[in-house]
Amino acid sequence: MHDCLEIPAQSALDGITVYWHNYGSSKGMVTIVCWGSSWNAYFGGMPEETIQEFFAKADVGYLVGKLGTAQFLKQTKQHLGYLARIVAAIKTALVSA
Repeated sequence: MHDCLEIPAQSALDGITVYWHNYGSSKGMVTIVCWGSSWNAYFGGMPEETIQEFFAKADVGYLVGKLGTAQFLKQTKQHLGYLARIVAAIKTALVSA
């Protein structure tokens, strides 16, 4: 099952597009696109829930660590802070949905 979440631009963040890929029970992948950069991560050991449910509950720091670096962004404190703001915005959108 594949889903897409689009989050409009907000203060200090451009629009975010999130692609969710559920591969059956306890397995899923997320791809995040923001301002021409993208991050993705596969989660193969989630509890019995969708990738969206898992992402909404997971710690921001854990998710940032799993998502890693974008191709054109260096892994600096500034980059990790930017990614943390993106992850927080996604988590907020999931809770609001």
